[in-house]
Amino acid sequence: MTSAAILARNSQAGPHKCSRINPSTGKPCNTIFSRPYDLTRHEDTIHNNRKQKVRCPLCREEKTFSRNDALTRHMRVVHPEVEAYGKRGRRGD
Repeated sequence: MTSAAILARNSQAGPHKCSRINPSTGKPCNTIFSRPYDLTRHEDTIHNNRKQKVRCPLCREEKTFSRNDALTRHMRVVHPEVEAYGKRGRRGD
């Protein structure tokens, strides 16, 4: 079997391209992902206008994120003085 045939059989094989229209430019997004999960997550977080954004409670200028993990990373990098933002306590504590 050729490598192309093997790739064709594997539905996980990329590239997976986002064909949604970017509303600010009117052109296709064309962002490429190697896994279909990443494309789906991108479409849901970037192109879903109904999805609520999360806001940094400490930034003076409004800073929003489309995913909680991005806010948690922002807090760790930009506001390291805030101890353990986004960490959950252990069960039974």
